[in-house]
Parts: sequence; C-alpha cells; structure tokens
Amino acid sequence: MDRRQLEREFKRFKKQFPSGSITSQQFARMAGSFLPEMQRTPEFVDRLFNAFDTDHSGEIDFSEFMLAMAMCSSEEPEDKLRFCFRSLDIDNNGYLDRQELLYAVELIFKHNPGIGEKLNVDVNTPVKVVKKIFELVDVDGDQCLSCDELIDFMHKDIETFKYLGLNLIFLT
Repeated sequence: MDRRQLEREFKRFKKQFPSGSITSQQFARMAGSFLPEMQRTPEFVDRLFNAFDTDHSGEIDFSEFMLAMAMCSSEEPEDKLRFCFRSLDIDNNGYLDRQELLYAVELIFKHNPGIGEKLNVDVNTPVKVVKKIFELVDVDGDQCLSCDELIDFMHKDIETFKYLGLNLIFLT
C-alpha cells in the first residue's frame, strides 16, 4: 500500500470513527457485517477484538486496524497464525493454555457436526485433540504453547498440523 492509499484509508477510518478509534461496542456491531453467523457470538467477537487491540487499551486505533487487516489478508501463513494466536490468548500472556486452545477446537467440532465420528479415536473429541496438540507441540513441556512453538511445528510437520485441525484454527 502506498502513501496515497494509506491516507485515503485513514480519511475513511476517521470519517467512520471520528474519535480516531473503534470501541468494543462499535466493533461488535461491525462484526455482524463481516463474520459468518456461527462466529457472531459475544465471546468470539471479544476474542477477535482482543487480537485487533494489540496495545490492550480497550480501543482499536487506525494503526492496529490496518495491521490486523494486513495480517488477516496476508498470504504468509505465519502472519495468519500470529493473528489468530492473539485472538485466542485471552489473558494476553503470550501463551495458549489448554483452555484457550480448547475453545477453538470446540468451535471446530460444534460447526462440523459428526466430525468426531470421522476422526481416529486418539483425536475424536476436542479434549483429545488438545491433549495431542500439547504432546506434539509443547516442546519445552511448560504446559502452554507459544506462537513460535506453533510456527515451528507447522514448518516441521504440516501434515500433522493439518490432521490436528490446526490449519482450521490458525490459517483460515
């Protein structure tokens, strides 16, 4: 994006959000226009807002908005993974614990009825999927996943990454 395009985007942003930032309430209203119906839950919208609000100020400014849009539309899987990681990291500690990851896996199962019957017995429930992910990805055994651990695992074994549904969580 060149300087002129960026200036145009900023003017559009300021016109829509005269205060210069997007509140969580404004974001929730906007989300209804771009999220699929199954993702329009208050919890999911809050998680997405969290990913956009990188400084955790409670508002999304122009630079945060543009960064999030760039990461979402990036062709680089690492960018998408980092963005989705932030949306799941509710406590903003830079790691995903089992509960944070379980939320995403449960969404996959919820929105794909019958998926459990099609999977191997070691990954046929959300809890089993999370257990297997931690077994394979948590290389330092600290019971939390860093973004780097996930990226390294994706590069090391993309087939298992996909098999565990991590592509559905982080690369869609």
